[in-house]
Formats: sequence, C-alpha cells, structure tokens
Amino acid sequence: METVKLLNVGFSTADAEYPKIHQEDGDLRAEFKDWQEEEVKLYFTDPVAFKWQMVFDLLEGEQDDCCYEICSSFWLKQHVGSEIINSNEGYKHYRLNFNELGQLDVIALNIVVRT
Repeated sequence: METVKLLNVGFSTADAEYPKIHQEDGDLRAEFKDWQEEEVKLYFTDPVAFKWQMVFDLLEGEQDDCCYEICSSFWLKQHVGSEIINSNEGYKHYRLNFNELGQLDVIALNIVVRT
C-alpha cells in the first residue's frame, strides 16, 4: 500500500506558478515562482522517470499543495521489476503538488534546490 511522507524541502508549491520542466542529456530541472514571487530551481539527481499530470491522484493524507515522497510506490516497483534500477540504489518517488495546476512525479536519487 502506497503512503505519503511529507518532505521538508525549504520551498512551497502552494499557489506557485506553473512550473517549467526541462529535460536535457539525462538531467531534469523544474523551475517556478512561489507564492511570494521567489524563483525556485530544482535539480533531480539521476532521474529515471518523470510525469506531469493535471489530474490529481491524491493518496490518503496527501494535500494538493505540498511535496512528498511516495513510500512503497507502485511506480518505483515497476522500474525495479523492469531492471531499470536496482532496489538498493536509493531511488525515491517524489511528488510535487501544485494546487489546481497539477502534479509532478519523479523517480530520482534526490532533489537539490538551487538558488
């Protein structure tokens, strides 16, 4: 069963602008302005999958304006089962919820905030 773990990432997706998502040479970046018009730049370490959707697929306890790690992620297990990644490499399923704008899901090793 999938569960959510709230992340303390040092930024807020609540009332943020629509994110700009860039993929180039295997790198994934997301940039947006938060509710205070501050620029937030995210770098996902060694991403293997990502998706943007405008339909919210919220788990129990998940809010539409926060960032989470999806624990026991079915999507992550699919990638392990397909031998895209190994279960002991430390990959995580991250979900960033942008209110009514949508959800960004990423499988990566980490999220790094750049200013």
